[in-house]
Amino acid sequence: MTRCRENNARALPRMAPLIFLPLLLLSLLAAAPRLSAAEAPLPPPKPVLVRILFEGTETAIGRTAREQLDSFSTEYMRKGGRFEIRAYAGPPHDTSSNMRRLSLRRAISIRQELMGRGIVPERILVRAMGGVSDSGPQERVDITLPGG
Repeated sequence: MTRCRENNARALPRMAPLIFLPLLLLSLLAAAPRLSAAEAPLPPPKPVLVRILFEGTETAIGRTAREQLDSFSTEYMRKGGRFEIRAYAGPPHDTSSNMRRLSLRRAISIRQELMGRGIVPERILVRAMGGVSDSGPQERVDITLPGG
């Protein structure tokens, strides 16, 4: 055996951990369980001015919700600025057409109620979100400040 081959033969066992260690790490990472977006824990809901809860596929505003909207509109009429109606319907991250439509119907009913109490429509932003993206109640409408 020539000297060059002997040196290569001795160096190969010393280099084996350097070659196989990254491969071992990659295989372990590939086998590790991963959380999908649907399984990952949801963040807590952001603070709101008013939160209206709904049951199932209900879009009608109940007595408690009317009282909440009455006190909100009375207080907000004295202030300036805009606010946002964010409507949710369905399980987390469900942006199907049916859930978006249901959330839109809820948002519009809240908007009409507020307009009936004297708030001009130009101050109201409406967003139909479909399924929730936080750990709050799934069937709800939140009234927040824009961008909040």
